[in-house]
Amino acid sequence: MSFHGTPGTGKNYVAQMIATSLYKKGIQSRYFHFFNGRNDFPLQKKIDDYKEDLYKIISNSLQQCERSMFVFDEVDKIPEGLLNVLVPFLDYHSYRKSSKHSESIHQNKAIFIFLSNTGSAQIVQHLVGLWKRGKKREDTRLQDFEKLIADGAFNEKGGFYHSDAIQTSVIDHYVPFLPLEEVHVRKCLVRAFAERGVVSPKEEMIQEVLSHLTFGPEPHNLYSMAGCKRIEQKVAAIVYRKSTS
Repeated sequence: MSFHGTPGTGKNYVAQMIATSLYKKGIQSRYFHFFNGRNDFPLQKKIDDYKEDLYKIISNSLQQCERSMFVFDEVDKIPEGLLNVLVPFLDYHSYRKSSKHSESIHQNKAIFIFLSNTGSAQIVQHLVGLWKRGKKREDTRLQDFEKLIADGAFNEKGGFYHSDAIQTSVIDHYVPFLPLEEVHVRKCLVRAFAERGVVSPKEEMIQEVLSHLTFGPEPHNLYSMAGCKRIEQKVAAIVYRKSTS
């Protein structure tokens, strides 16, 4: 699965929910593997080394558990071409003999999730177009966005740029994470305040946090450009200030 959308819309959160549902230890399980494009694969010139290391990690993990889970965050920061090494693992009809066991390893039991901001501009633009035609955010369908974000990921710079993974159609689902409206951000704020002991935050406290957020695109300013990111820090500062004043 490939998750696409603007920052702060829950891509990482959903990936962690899946891991928690699969494994007793959740993201702490030795069968859960997390890669960050910016930190784990920073140099284009080392792509061959990355490919070799990544192939070994996935192969060894599948030998230990066919239902391993691999999450790639910030795919748009991964060097172009690196993800092509995953195609044999993503192919439904692919299998190979384990070097340690006699049985074949059917790789389609594993879960691969890609998290990316690519295609987010197209998502926002299309959503605004639907809004102008009177269609609410909650009335949209997966079909409204799936091809849009696949094309966007394929043509934007990053790990999926002209990738074999897209060309060979081995990614099952392109999932859009739609930008958050103010009503959704308010829910995040209420929860953040509640976690710090403020069960019913005053409207002025809500407005103070909202004033730090950027809404767009112009001129309608319908969506938070960073979703619910960084609101915890703003809420914490307000609660601390109120408690010491």
